[in-house]
Amino acid sequence: MENVGFDEIKEGMMSIQDQLCAYLVGATKQQFLEDVWTYEKGEGGGRTRVWEEVESDVLEKGGVNFSSISGPELPQAALASMPASLSKSEFRTTGVSVVIHPHSPIVPTIHLNVRYFEAGDLKNNDVQVWWFGGGIDLTPTYPQFSQVVQFHQTLKGIVEKHDQDYGKYKRQCDEYFYLAHRKECRGIGGIFFDHLNSGQPKRQLWEFVQSVGLSLIQLYDPFLKRQSEPYSEQQRQFQLWRRGRYVEFNLLWDRGTKFGIQSNGRTESILMSLPKTATWKYSHTPEKGSAEANLINFYLKPQDWVNLKDQDEDQLLQKANQ
Repeated sequence: MENVGFDEIKEGMMSIQDQLCAYLVGATKQQFLEDVWTYEKGEGGGRTRVWEEVESDVLEKGGVNFSSISGPELPQAALASMPASLSKSEFRTTGVSVVIHPHSPIVPTIHLNVRYFEAGDLKNNDVQVWWFGGGIDLTPTYPQFSQVVQFHQTLKGIVEKHDQDYGKYKRQCDEYFYLAHRKECRGIGGIFFDHLNSGQPKRQLWEFVQSVGLSLIQLYDPFLKRQSEPYSEQQRQFQLWRRGRYVEFNLLWDRGTKFGIQSNGRTESILMSLPKTATWKYSHTPEKGSAEANLINFYLKPQDWVNLKDQDEDQLLQKANQ
């Protein structure tokens, strides 16, 4: 099977960005602002596409970012996973990163990332290390049980179509998007994989990564269709409090944020993932038995979602709140 090189992957990542942006514009009737930037510490750059809210908009804050950069030396965040012999190697990486924060607390935040990385003596086309990474995860404030189950069932089908291991990637997602200082998951999970470079030919792995990149359209559309449902000010305030947790994860734990900052990437693009608004309340505890308590006690715990289709939600919530 024909191999796949960096330039082809880069072009494919740009295509993923274009297709996702076209979908979001069509679904929300909301245009993005594009910012084309150049990487100052090496070569390359990217296209940052950002949505920022006016009062009537669906997306309060969001972005679909493409980047392709190369540098003469690995950033500190990448060294831990590299052989010592490559500590001074050149690197190049390309990918797409998506974060969507809707205004409505009924519609969840979604995050997606697909990326490719390689290192070695790149001037002489000697690639000594390469891998793909990526994933998609959902962070609802007021989850609907049937939609959460369907999200995971659909995602499982996408992953297994490419002979990849959904169970493994789901577990890795639950483990990665975990706020250890809060002892809670960021959301209801999804999939997460990193350093994917074996088990199948490189082109097949690339086809899988492309499918993950475009999966946002199929996975997120049922949620975006709820954008016009009414909600209360209390629900809006709870959404802002939960967003504080999102900020904490991205600034304290996210490896992508650390890699971007340490590689001297574009700060505005790296921190695009942060919501426009968030709040923090001292020692806030939702009322027992409320929808807000159900989120924390049940939905933010790792669940075997694909096998909960025929389970009774009320019984599951009652057990979780005991």
